[in-house]
Amino acid sequence: MPYYRNNAVENLPDVGGYRPRVNHLYTAFEQSEDELRVAKLNKTLAEQAGLEFHMEFYSGVQVHTIDEEVLTSLAECYRDVFNESWGENWTIHSALAEIKSCLAPDPDRTPILSLLFKHEQVIGFCWGFVVDSDSLAGESSPFSSSTLKRHESIDIAKYWLESVGKKNKFVTMRELGVLKEHRKDKAPFLSLPLFEKAKDFDCSVIFVRTKLSSNAFKWGLGIGLVPLQFFMVDGLLLMQGSLKYAVSVLSGLLEGNKRKSQHMILSNINRYFCR
Repeated sequence: MPYYRNNAVENLPDVGGYRPRVNHLYTAFEQSEDELRVAKLNKTLAEQAGLEFHMEFYSGVQVHTIDEEVLTSLAECYRDVFNESWGENWTIHSALAEIKSCLAPDPDRTPILSLLFKHEQVIGFCWGFVVDSDSLAGESSPFSSSTLKRHESIDIAKYWLESVGKKNKFVTMRELGVLKEHRKDKAPFLSLPLFEKAKDFDCSVIFVRTKLSSNAFKWGLGIGLVPLQFFMVDGLLLMQGSLKYAVSVLSGLLEGNKRKSQHMILSNINRYFCR
């Protein structure tokens, strides 16, 4: 499976059963900033977890060129993650329909998607959108496809963007999921490229809507997000935080001082809970 679509790398011949890793090809091909970022992550991933793991990354119109085979594998992963962790009742068909609907072309938002593979199987996913604050309206769905507290979520985010933060653009992380057996140490590989790409759009703020019972709540606290609103319905809350800070924490986990970043994450969680 290629690491990048529509790139010369995917047409490289196998030589004695060996296919060069993309990170060894910097001088052979001119690569985009996105490719260089993900190649660097793939190198770290291979060193930490083995060559059977790799990442793929898509943004903008690239999202709409993903192979049907990959989308089906993503749907299987989506089904397993949310049925297990959230007690939901997805099938492959309903999950695939949800993914295609979520990633359908929309002039009001730019999709960003990263996928984690073990061999040919998708075992993790993360996607979100870069959104202009002017495009937030009552029927927008940047945070969730659910209609529960949708209007309230939009109103709160819009108020913060316009009246508090004075920002005209943001990134929302819509979905993040990893199969249970890989969850502990793989999530940063998925979220970091999404956040780094969002910085290219001059974003500086993240919004995430999640539940108190979700692992994403403490994960968000750890990377510096804070609750902006508790809806007091179904445990829903809207979180907000600094994109720059989140990138620094995640980069430290993967590429820098891991112990220092782990300490920062725990300190952020403990500080929020007044421990």
